[in-house]
Amino acid sequence: MHAEIIFLGAGGGRWATITQNRGTGGFRIHTEKTNLHIDPGPGALVRMADLKLIPYYTNAIFISHDHPDHYTDAEVMIEAMTYGMTKNIGYIISNISVLNGYEKYENAISKYHQSKSEIHILNPKESANIHDIELIATPTKHGDPKGIGCRVKTNKGDIGYTSDTELIEPLKDCFDGVKVLVANVVRKKNNKLKGHLCSNDLIDLLNSMKNKPELVVINHIGIKMSNPIKECEYIKDNTSVKIIPAKIGLKIELYDKRINISYLGKKTEE
Repeated sequence: MHAEIIFLGAGGGRWATITQNRGTGGFRIHTEKTNLHIDPGPGALVRMADLKLIPYYTNAIFISHDHPDHYTDAEVMIEAMTYGMTKNIGYIISNISVLNGYEKYENAISKYHQSKSEIHILNPKESANIHDIELIATPTKHGDPKGIGCRVKTNKGDIGYTSDTELIEPLKDCFDGVKVLVANVVRKKNNKLKGHLCSNDLIDLLNSMKNKPELVVINHIGIKMSNPIKECEYIKDNTSVKIIPAKIGLKIELYDKRINISYLGKKTEE
């Protein structure tokens, strides 16, 4: 079986979350045995219903950090995963801020909602084995000091997720050789924002890697990036890496020797 990524949104940040123009439902990774939801922010359940995805099939949830555009729908996703909190099932993988609270950050997932699933609190470089995948936490530099990204190892190639972060030195090694990289890029060109990547940061990251991804998807797009397609062309011109913007309903299928890209049933083989 192939592995697949399905996006339930492409937006991020306060204003993109409030407007919901691009959606903030996170994305899903499906393999033969794993149905992982990454950063189920506001609207995740609604977008799943729109795309006819069944939330009960979820058996793992990853939350990168303690900001509402990444965790707001997590508890209802846990309700789905545990069949209304009636079964001991599934995995919840996150950091200490989200699950226990840290400094000014209170726990975003109640102890009640943590009570039915296997809990993994990860720091960078730590990992969790979930069914047929391995999820390795990667470092970030963001508002939540304990925030993490991840590298998901599947039998069809690795998938990287930067989460929200500034450009930091370890990222080039953390994501070196991934097949697909999901990069949270809030701003265009060199329009920097503390705690986040802009397009030029992504260019620098990709050009510093020994083994660049086969495909990059820019995600967590802020409202000031008015033309994501044009921005992707700019990044591609400066890295020679294929890059596309996330979109509600974007589906990426990973096979041994190819990647398929489709949008709500309209498939194009790459």
